[in-house]
Amino acid sequence: MRAWSGVFGVLSLVVIAYGQAFIHQKIGENYTQIGLGLLTESGLPFWSAEAIAGNIDIFRITGNNNFTASRLGNNRVADPIAYHPIAGLMWEGSGTALGIGNTDVFVEATNLSQSVLGSGRVAFGFGFTSSGQPVWYGSGSANGNQLDIFIGSTNLTASVLGSGRDAVPASLNTNDFLLWDGAGTTLGVNRDVFRTNLATQAHTNLSQSVLGNNRYAIAVRLNATNDAVWYGSGSANGDYNDVFFNTTNISFPQIGGGNITNPRDAVAFDVSGNNVLWQGRSAATGQLFDTFATTISGGTQNLSQPVLGSGRDSLPIDIEGASVLWAGIGANTNNFDVFVSRPSVTRNISQQQFGGGTTVGIREGYGLGVFANGNAFWSGKHSSTGNRLHLFHYRWDTNNSTNLVQEAVNRPVDAIYLAHNSAEQVLWAVQSADGTRYEVYLSTPNVPTRLQGTVNIPGFVGNPSQIVLTIQQFDPYTGAVAATHTGNLGSGYSYSIAVTPGLYDGLRITAPRCLARAVPGLRRLLGTTTLDLNLVLGDVNGDNVINDADLLEVLFAFGQSTAAPADLNGDGVVNDADLLIVLFGFGQQGD
Repeated sequence: MRAWSGVFGVLSLVVIAYGQAFIHQKIGENYTQIGLGLLTESGLPFWSAEAIAGNIDIFRITGNNNFTASRLGNNRVADPIAYHPIAGLMWEGSGTALGIGNTDVFVEATNLSQSVLGSGRVAFGFGFTSSGQPVWYGSGSANGNQLDIFIGSTNLTASVLGSGRDAVPASLNTNDFLLWDGAGTTLGVNRDVFRTNLATQAHTNLSQSVLGNNRYAIAVRLNATNDAVWYGSGSANGDYNDVFFNTTNISFPQIGGGNITNPRDAVAFDVSGNNVLWQGRSAATGQLFDTFATTISGGTQNLSQPVLGSGRDSLPIDIEGASVLWAGIGANTNNFDVFVSRPSVTRNISQQQFGGGTTVGIREGYGLGVFANGNAFWSGKHSSTGNRLHLFHYRWDTNNSTNLVQEAVNRPVDAIYLAHNSAEQVLWAVQSADGTRYEVYLSTPNVPTRLQGTVNIPGFVGNPSQIVLTIQQFDPYTGAVAATHTGNLGSGYSYSIAVTPGLYDGLRITAPRCLARAVPGLRRLLGTTTLDLNLVLGDVNGDNVINDADLLEVLFAFGQSTAAPADLNGDGVVNDADLLIVLFGFGQQGD
């Protein structure tokens, strides 16, 4: 039987406030430095931080699990890179256990790069194929100290580039196509962009025929249908940087030609479907950097020019569907602001939050990520944040932002964004009250969330609507009860109970007359989760064990017509059927 301490209940670190926009869970603390973060689509958090002086370790799920301290020796530096639900965590790290000067790539405890690269290794993680094959890149004595891309232990780039290789992956989609750029003697003095089908390892050079001679091309992103976005220059486009969608130049038609005094320069940032986000300048923009969104076969919009005005500078950040996140400054704002643009509408979300109009230097805003619905994460500072950098979530439908720092800790300290996922959960860190340490939080949208399913209670024949289920949710960091919710069974022994969103390490289900049932394991509750249950009748006195005490309760009430707990099967009378339930379950103990 699992014992639940009342003291632990006081220590629960889940902030539950039904009026808040997010549920904030503290999952780590007492870090002197914060590194990188990873938040999986299922809501599992990983991050790197310094908890032990002189070492940057990876923490898995909570600060209780230092994943790398026992693997790398001393002088550790490790970062999480990618996650696959079957393969597990990809990460990179260095430390005395790997030898001086070596940095390796791992999947869980398996060192991928050591045997492949030899000595003098420098390896970087990248991602996984749909089946969980690792894609990474690195150099070492075994590949002539040249930078190659690998799938598992197979070198993808050596046969393509020749010697003098320098290959870097840029994008890997769910169809297992890889976009990358590289240079080598096979290409002459050029650097090209390639799209590789990892299933067949067939390579397509996208930039060679497009750019001509003196090529320098950089890969950016693949969309879900394997279209490639990249940018580059060469003799065929006048040695100016242009943005390409596959082999189509999308920047030249928009910003025009160039010359020595009025050059053309365009850089790709992102793609979503057929929508491409890029930055460019030329004589057409007054040599000011503007942010553009191009819909293939649909036209291009200069997002920043009409919004920022003269003297502007802008930075594209993210695009999802038709929603664009970008930042910039110009005469119309006089502050570096962050914007969300959707078709025909652009909103200055940092000005909306902080106010101040065009007063110079009154606020700062920086974009982090946008969603197809127009919602976005961003950071900013202003006198209302104590001029500290706070983390915000913007909602397009209500046109307002939530200050996550104020909701979670309500103190004027700096926050560090780490990662978010498509469910609009966010992993972040914030300084302690004295500013000397960092705490790590997982914040989950406080949206209606239910646990539902059916409950099987063998032997019960009464009205299921009389049975009240109690669900306890356990905090993954403290192990404490973070939330408790109740609800009645419905017809057919179904249930649907509102619960608290977030990440939980186990649930505990109780019902009168039944032994408690623990449902172990990490589980994100967000929206609707279905969980079918089996409960065991026989615990008359509610002490979570079926024993002599329960038998005596039934015997003392034998023959009575009652709805008391001794009527285990719910038929309204205490009789042989109830006695048999106790006898058949005798000795069993709940969770």
